[in-house]
Amino acid sequence: MVKYKAWTFLIGANLFWAGNIIFGKLIVAELPAEWTVFLRWVVGLILLIPIAQFIEKPSWNQIWRNNWVLIILLATLSIVLYTYLSYASLQFTSATNSALFTTLAPGLIMLFSLIFLREKVSAFQFIGLITSFIGVLIVLTKGNLQQLFHTQFNEGDAIMLLAVLCWTAYSLLLKKAKSIPPVTLVAMIALVGAILMIPFLFFQPIHSDKITSLGIVGVIYMGVFPSVGSFIFWNQGVKILGASKAGITMNLIPVFTAIISVILGHALEMSQMLGGLMTIAGMLLIAIKRKQVSQISAPVAQQLGLKETI
Repeated sequence: MVKYKAWTFLIGANLFWAGNIIFGKLIVAELPAEWTVFLRWVVGLILLIPIAQFIEKPSWNQIWRNNWVLIILLATLSIVLYTYLSYASLQFTSATNSALFTTLAPGLIMLFSLIFLREKVSAFQFIGLITSFIGVLIVLTKGNLQQLFHTQFNEGDAIMLLAVLCWTAYSLLLKKAKSIPPVTLVAMIALVGAILMIPFLFFQPIHSDKITSLGIVGVIYMGVFPSVGSFIFWNQGVKILGASKAGITMNLIPVFTAIISVILGHALEMSQMLGGLMTIAGMLLIAIKRKQVSQISAPVAQQLGLKETI
């Protein structure tokens, strides 16, 4: 019964992250990406700081003094770059494509871990990485891979790929933050990231006449559920099942995103379905025997709810 509850927690966490992508697609039509990032994490901080203080009772000043350079780097990579680029990409690409790109993160983490950290990679992991890349290329080219040689990519897809690369760098760097309590780390990254976003807000003023009640609800949703709710659910699932099993459920994000998109009336192309299945299959192959890699990717999903997702 406890394990069934854990799986329910993990499914809920990924469902919230998928909802973040859907709401993000709607909100970028009303709010600039800079303001979307800033407001999301301000809302999240209202809950994160009290939760961290109540559960972990951290020494905020001491943690900051000992880790301020690391925290600033993590905030820059995750909040300023990854989250901003994720929302910016949604101005040009579909929510389904964005969700598919988030499934590349574990594979890229594996690749860069091999290059920079000299970690071993199994045959299953290598095959999974190649399969995932082919799946995304099918989505990008609408099933015609020959277009790679004579067609320009969608601007939003290119931005999302850059976002995933930032997420990968964040994931590798995150290993150095093991000594910081997890909720406290998220709260401090969110606070620093929100502060770093403030100068950019002056270049993209809000047009109040474009903001609807849906936009307000969307910002609250992103601040509460993906930023806080997914984190709590994920933590509980990992605690019961372990990081390796929990990490496999991250592949539900594009599935949930596609389902929600269809429910909302968006068309789902055959190339997206095929590419999505190949991407998920590749991630499942990677999950079969991911030794040290799972120890990197699982904390990433714990820290920030986007795709990033986030």
